[in-house]
Amino acid sequence: MRKLNLRRIHTANGATIGVLSGLSHTLYTLEEAWRENKPKISSIPAGTYKCIPHGWEPGAVVSKPKVWQLQNVPGRSAILIHVGNTTKDTEGCILAGMGMMVTQTLSSISDSHMAIEQMRKEIGENPFLLTIE
Repeated sequence: MRKLNLRRIHTANGATIGVLSGLSHTLYTLEEAWRENKPKISSIPAGTYKCIPHGWEPGAVVSKPKVWQLQNVPGRSAILIHVGNTTKDTEGCILAGMGMMVTQTLSSISDSHMAIEQMRKEIGENPFLLTIE
């Protein structure tokens, strides 16, 4: 099973930026800041999680198709890795992007659609392990 690593590197403006490795290109991630693991508004606890395909079935009716869902997150459910650029897009999930930007008022990632498409090509409908540190 493929193993990816998310190393959190910076927290500012209510957001946490990370570096995602284990793919052919390094990607960046954006999560909410730590808020006691509260659903939809907090990053998740560090740890290793199995990620399974979400919304890949033909005709699947989901709001975020062809992404991955983290399993067994303590006290949480429905945590996805999906498209988005700022904390307004996270819903307590993990966003992936090709670049990152941190200013005095905003932390964001860029080219999220491109990053998720890269993950779809490399990982596809396969599960993987994600270690968050």
